[in-house]
Amino acid sequence: MVSNYLYLAAINLSGLNGLSSIFKYIIIGVIYVIIIFALRIMYKDMKNGDKKQMSSRTSKKTFGLEVIDSGMSKMLKNGSVIPINSEITIGRREENAVVIQEGYVSGHHARIFPKNNAYVLEDLGSTNGTILNGDRIQNKVYIRSGDEIKIGTTVFKVIG
Repeated sequence: MVSNYLYLAAINLSGLNGLSSIFKYIIIGVIYVIIIFALRIMYKDMKNGDKKQMSSRTSKKTFGLEVIDSGMSKMLKNGSVIPINSEITIGRREENAVVIQEGYVSGHHARIFPKNNAYVLEDLGSTNGTILNGDRIQNKVYIRSGDEIKIGTTVFKVIG
């Protein structure tokens, strides 16, 4: 009788060993599946990471001036971008945010400043004027993306 119990216990234990090895393989398989999914996610992030960073930067709507034609100015380069986060002044004097060293530009020529979620261009009483889209401005005017601003011989394009 004791041998029957030992025999049954051995059968039960051998059954558990069989089940435990099956569970081992199932757990290992689940771990492999998790690792594969994690690697796929990391690969997609690395592959699309630059696109997401660029779109998040551009979705921020950076407002600024792109130098289309630097004219006689030696300090500005064609294609460079001047970000506008707050009020900026443009002129020949060094204390301006944008310095244009040429004879057609006044010391304090123009300024651009934010107002009511938009941006305003103002001529500061310059001798040769500030040109917006081919027309000399008389008062403060709102500017928007795509506008061209000419100060002296320098041409800017509004971006953002």
